[in-house]
Amino acid sequence: MSYLKNLQIIGVTARIKRISDTLMHDARRVYEYLELPIEPNWHLIFLLLKEQEQLSVTEISKALEFSHPSVITIIKKMKKVGYVTSRVHTKDSRKQIIELTEKAHKELPKLQAEWDQIKIAVRDIFDNEFLGQLEMVEEKMEQKGLLSRVIEIKTNTNDQN
Repeated sequence: MSYLKNLQIIGVTARIKRISDTLMHDARRVYEYLELPIEPNWHLIFLLLKEQEQLSVTEISKALEFSHPSVITIIKKMKKVGYVTSRVHTKDSRKQIIELTEKAHKELPKLQAEWDQIKIAVRDIFDNEFLGQLEMVEEKMEQKGLLSRVIEIKTNTNDQN
């Protein structure tokens, strides 16, 4: 058994990070194998813009719960290969409106077909029970983060002494 597994709950963050890193690395390899000229986190932007047609960087950031700088980085890369375009918002010049290009719309059916195959492989790794547990963890963290929980425990421990 690995050291992290032996640590049980105290090793959970390292294990989650390792899983995340492995999935991202594998996803890059999958896209290379399928000869898709995209990066793993682009598909979320594709899907969101396909559904919403046009959004600001802030709206994309909120919808995906990604940091604003990470969305800007993704958009710049997608722009560079011609999948998205941006224009200044008509009422607020600080905002950029992002849209899929004609090239992106043409390639979406092929990309969607490949994403459907990838989804089958991902379901083989993560079942609905895991997804339910993940949702529960996310909800608990939204209600009260780790810092708040530690402060509460320390306060309760100090009150008892």
